[in-house]
Amino acid sequence: MVYRILITTLMATMSLSSYAGVINLYGAGGPHHAFEEAADAFMYLDENKDVKINITYGPLKSWEKCAKSISDNCHQKGADILWGTSEHVTFTLINKFKEYGFNSKNTSAIYLRPAVIIVQKGNPKKIESFSDLINREDINKIVVNNQTLNTLTSGTGIWEDIAGREGKLDDILKFREKIIYQGQGSGDSFKYFNNSYADAWISWPEWYASNFQKVDVVNIEPNRRIYRDITITAKDSASEETKRFYAYLRSGKANKIFEKYSFNR
Repeated sequence: MVYRILITTLMATMSLSSYAGVINLYGAGGPHHAFEEAADAFMYLDENKDVKINITYGPLKSWEKCAKSISDNCHQKGADILWGTSEHVTFTLINKFKEYGFNSKNTSAIYLRPAVIIVQKGNPKKIESFSDLINREDINKIVVNNQTLNTLTSGTGIWEDIAGREGKLDDILKFREKIIYQGQGSGDSFKYFNNSYADAWISWPEWYASNFQKVDVVNIEPNRRIYRDITITAKDSASEETKRFYAYLRSGKANKIFEKYSFNR
């Protein structure tokens, strides 16, 4: 038994030592597909073939302790880069991680994406705009994101911003009556949207790009459209490999990857 433990430990050490540098990224689900592809493209470059990038995603509470290196139950420990899905999410992350080497000086917004309407596959209600959600009586099951003390989501109250864009209280009242669920984050909302066969979910285009086999997307009309940014924050004591990847993400070299998920500059 001791022999097996020693061999396992040796193999793990050899595996880690085969890389000149390891970079750990943490953030919310949704944009993770784009970050995974960008990481693969970065590691494919000759100068980065000895770099290993780990992507951990999901609700903050699922990875916070590992990102802070205060838990032993982790595949990767210690965040090098955090990604945020809006400015208020980024502010919260920096505040939570300020004692672990993160601050706003090393933060950069790298892409924008618009809020969209996610609908069931085939768009059975033939939804064409956000105004349809407000005014059509046959559309009455809408899912939105919200935030609680235990969750952190970029979609918090986004529906209110969109419904109130024209300055009409009646639009807020009409839309509010049709909300059947306020999810604790996008993952929770998406699950409820699917299981309840709701008419619409106010979300982000990356959720369509990652689930286009199951859902369709409707763009929100320009006069109501709301954008949120994607940010990255590097640790103060970042390694040279981390600094290179941070610069790579900022440079626009991964634009084609992020544009697949409707992230633009």
